[in-house]
Amino acid sequence: MSYVDDPELQRELKARAVRSAILRSAILWVPVALVTGGAFVFFLVDRTVMGGERGSTWFLVVVLGLLTLLFGYQAVQSTLDLFTKPRVRQGRVTRMWSRRDSLVLKTYYVRVDRQIFRADAHAVVGIREGDWVEVTYYPHSAVLVWAEVVPAPPAGEGEGGRGPAVGR
Repeated sequence: MSYVDDPELQRELKARAVRSAILRSAILWVPVALVTGGAFVFFLVDRTVMGGERGSTWFLVVVLGLLTLLFGYQAVQSTLDLFTKPRVRQGRVTRMWSRRDSLVLKTYYVRVDRQIFRADAHAVVGIREGDWVEVTYYPHSAVLVWAEVVPAPPAGEGEGGRGPAVGR
């Protein structure tokens, strides 16, 4: 039996790949957020305290503030997931779709009950709308590590709710 046939090994390799992607995201966004945040604070202080002696304008302060929020949001999500273990939950797939984020990357999205997860093609293979699934995901960035079709619970137990949550 090779490693391709071992589902546990495949899950472990997939979990490591997703964790590495989260680490790369943190490495990218944390410095950018810190630089834009520092520039925002510098120009805000220059504009309010110094009267704009160093060339700051309110337009620059507002643009830097918005960029700091956007980059900071990405940085915080990635950083929080670095210190969090993946969670597991069950629910019904209510919608699936995909879109091209660039010329070469296609991202898949899966809505389980009311939560939307971002995944790659390997994580959602064999999953269709209406299936009852058990998903493993990172909670802050909603990145799906693995999804697996499981038997639906008896009527009334998990329908319409969030389903049982494991690993919280």
